[in-house]
Amino acid sequence: MAPFKGTKGKDLSILIEGTEYNTDLKGFRVEPDDGEDIAYKTFARMKDGDTKAWFLRGVGFQDFQTSSFWTFVWEHAGEEVEFVARPYGNEVPTAEKPHFAGIATIASKPGFGGDADEEFEFEVEWECTGVPERVTA
Repeated sequence: MAPFKGTKGKDLSILIEGTEYNTDLKGFRVEPDDGEDIAYKTFARMKDGDTKAWFLRGVGFQDFQTSSFWTFVWEHAGEEVEFVARPYGNEVPTAEKPHFAGIATIASKPGFGGDADEEFEFEVEWECTGVPERVTA
C-alpha cells in the first residue's frame, strides 16, 4: 500500500500578521462559503470562476496573556490582517509544499467563559478579501 501523501494537520503552521499561533489554535481552515456569493463581482473574478466569499474559520483556546491569539483578536477586532497557512510547517514555500496567504477582517472581539474542568475555546470566522493565494516560491 502506498504511503499517505496528504496533510494531517500535524505540522500546520499559522501566521497572523507574522506571529505564529500554533499553540493557541486547535482548528483552522480557509474555505469558500457555499451559500454566499461576493457582493461585488468583477469581470476578473467571473473569468476565474470564483465568485464565492472566502472565510478564515477556526477554533482557539482562551488565554488572556498579552502574547495569546485571544488577546490579539480582542485588540484588533474590525481590522484587516494578513495570514499565512503553512500546511507542511516549512519555512520556505515550494511547489511541492506550498503556503497559502491572504487578508481577512477580524469580525468581532472573541467571547470568553466556559464549562468547569474544560479547556475554554472560542471560534473565529473572518471574511477574506478575495481568494487566498497559493505561494510556491
